[in-house]
Amino acid sequence: MLRVVLVDDEQNAIITLQNYIEKYIEEVKVVGVANSKKEAIELINVTDFDLLVLDINLGDGTGFQVLEEVQSTNFNVIFSTAYDEHAIKAFKYSALDYLLKPLNPKEFIYAVERSKNITITAQQEQISLASDLVKFNEVKKIVVNSTSEIQFIAIENIIRLESDKNYTDIFLTTGEKITSSKTLKHYENLLLDVCFFRVHQKHLVNMAHIIKFIKEDGGYVEMIDNTLLGVSRRKKEELLHKMMQV
Repeated sequence: MLRVVLVDDEQNAIITLQNYIEKYIEEVKVVGVANSKKEAIELINVTDFDLLVLDINLGDGTGFQVLEEVQSTNFNVIFSTAYDEHAIKAFKYSALDYLLKPLNPKEFIYAVERSKNITITAQQEQISLASDLVKFNEVKKIVVNSTSEIQFIAIENIIRLESDKNYTDIFLTTGEKITSSKTLKHYENLLLDVCFFRVHQKHLVNMAHIIKFIKEDGGYVEMIDNTLLGVSRRKKEELLHKMMQV
């Protein structure tokens, strides 16, 4: 049984999708519906399901923001929207399908049926291929979506990353600062196995660019750009241990 969650800010759209599923698609069960970004995040975080049918334009945000803020994305996604300018971004989020409103019943049914044949393992592999962490000739890079463009940045050129609420400032060896529209937690997860360490709630550093650890006032790291960053007390021992291994 395929378990589905429907998210759309128009209740009529929710009812239409439910009718399509009930009338035309076997072995599919709607296990939850939401009409806003807030409701969607709350529902997704407490519901076990396989497929999310997600409207991109919600009253209090976007479907993309929903995916960025939920605790897990172990499900397939079908985006729906009245506008076609979001298609490239939807692809970046490894969407199973992208449907324009008003939805064509046959296209919707086909997309849901296709999701039955895609396992979570296959979906995770798909996400991995379209991940924000990529390799070109064995040189690892990350995809950074800033307010004005999408850039590929070599990890070795990143000195540190600093949280700015829901944004992240990325400081490079070139002296450039890039502001990303993703959170520091996103980059922490992305760079977990690539010699980066979160020394503080606000700071993620490239350990290859640490000059020294200063013991004064609880502890600081000095980076190659001469920045001094405080190290949280609970992170100090782990950091020193990792520095001995670099």
